[in-house]
Formats: sequence, C-alpha cells, structure tokens
Amino acid sequence: MTSVQEVITVLEHAGFERLPKPLTIAGTEFGFEAAVRGTHTSHDLVLVATDQVPRRRLQRLVAGLARSLDLVASRRPVSLVLLGGVAASDRIELERYARILPIASTRPDTAEIKDAIAVLLPLQLPNVDLVHGSDPVNEVMTALGLRKTTPEHIRLIRSAADGTDAVRETLRRYANEGADWNDDVEEDNE
Repeated sequence: MTSVQEVITVLEHAGFERLPKPLTIAGTEFGFEAAVRGTHTSHDLVLVATDQVPRRRLQRLVAGLARSLDLVASRRPVSLVLLGGVAASDRIELERYARILPIASTRPDTAEIKDAIAVLLPLQLPNVDLVHGSDPVNEVMTALGLRKTTPEHIRLIRSAADGTDAVRETLRRYANEGADWNDDVEEDNE
C-alpha cells in the first residue's frame, strides 16, 4: 500500500468518502493524487499530494480548484495533506487556498498520519464504562482526610461547584447558625 493510500484509508475509517480520480469540479479536472470529502459531521474536501508533484504545479492546481469551488458556491473547507513536507515559502502560497497538513515522512506509519491530520478526525473520548470515578464529594472528603462527615461538610463542599461566593455564603450561614444568630437585621429605633 502506498503512503497516499494509507492516508486515504485513515480518512475513510473516519467517515470520509473517496472521490473519483481525476477530481472534477465545475467541469474542470484536477490531477491530485487522491481526494476525499467529509460526510456526516465533516464537510471538508481533503486533497492528498506527495513531494513528487512540482510545487508550482501544485500551487496552480490548488488555486484553480479554489476558483472552481467559488464558481459553484461551495462552502466546503479545503485541506491539503502533503506527504514529504513543504518548504515555508511554498506553504505560505498554498495556505492562501487551503489548510496545509504536512507529513514530513514520505513513508509515514498510521500514527504519524493520524497525528498530522488530527484536526480532520473525530475526537476519541474514553469509554465512560472504563472510567472508574466516584462521587466528587467523597473524593474531596478523602483528600481532606475527613473520616466522619456531617451534613454541613457536604453542604460546604457542594457549594464549591457554584463558586467562591456560594462557599462564603454557606460558611456565613453555618457560622450564624452556630452562634444562634439569625439573618434578620434589627433596625435601631432611636
């Protein structure tokens, strides 16, 4: 399998659809080595090129593609995966038309490909069933070393979720209750 095919395979596993070669937009054919388009949540048009394509030709291809997409009023963002890296001056010119995702190696492994195109891939969140969390209040109690908790401890810790003002208010009420004070302000009738 070639490096271009490996990039396409990774993208297909992420829900992208391979486009026929040559890529045709508004009746114009573009000779990119491969192209895919996003489906479902991604709308990207992803082009793949290697360092075998002369940079001036690649710049003309990307610029022409951008113009053709404008003609058909496409709103698809364009990303260009470049195998073999890209010189800074070439990158600046290409970035006028597409997001550039360079892969320095001409023979990248899957991990290197995924790292380079990570912005195109869906986030991999941990499986909730595998995360063994407990009640946050219990974790705080354990961290504080409180062996015996009271309803006041729990109320104070839970108020932390609402910010420092809530903690202050909870602590003020707790202190007032302990001192047998009420929250009513007595007016001085002089």
